[in-house]
Amino acid sequence: MRVVEALARGRHVVYTSDINVALKLVARFVEETTGGRINVVAERGVAEALAAVLTRGLERVVLSEKPEEGLPGPETRLVCVDKPCFDVPAENVVVFLTQRVKAPRFYTRHYLRRLDWGVYVFETPSTGERVVLTTSGGRLVEGTGLAPLEERALELVKKAMLDYGELRVGDVLFLIEREMGVSKNAAREILSKLVSRRYLRVRRGVVELA
Repeated sequence: MRVVEALARGRHVVYTSDINVALKLVARFVEETTGGRINVVAERGVAEALAAVLTRGLERVVLSEKPEEGLPGPETRLVCVDKPCFDVPAENVVVFLTQRVKAPRFYTRHYLRRLDWGVYVFETPSTGERVVLTTSGGRLVEGTGLAPLEERALELVKKAMLDYGELRVGDVLFLIEREMGVSKNAAREILSKLVSRRYLRVRRGVVELA
């Protein structure tokens, strides 16, 4: 799943506790979607902050404080930042909220959570999909958020699960230690990072894909 493509059609609400990362995602949305206007509804200070992080596409953006100031036409997308404008009659709507306001049932819910410094996960519970986003040059980019060593370890674990089935924590640590030539402490740190980034989980001593 690509985040911008997932939000480009239909009605969506994205819950996050970080307004700054929400603005970075709005900037990506503006820069990567094509065709038509984008009506961004936000308080004046938030709108000014968004304009500051946009690198392109600003000519397609209409900034307003109320959705009725620029009701979208058929080719216009509505983006609301910290404003629960669920009752606007538009087909393409993305609402970013830092408060837990209940969205109507026909809105697809997403959650944008911080995993680590500069690393976030974009999750869609209804489909089970998740995308890791990292900050690079002030922008949000899609990626694993893992160091090369951790990515290699993850691939080793996935392959071992296919080959051998259930793996216990000790099995995974031994696999990482032996196949990657690292110490037991380093193997533990790698496994801990994969669990904290929600690529793996541990249940009753058994390692599973998260």
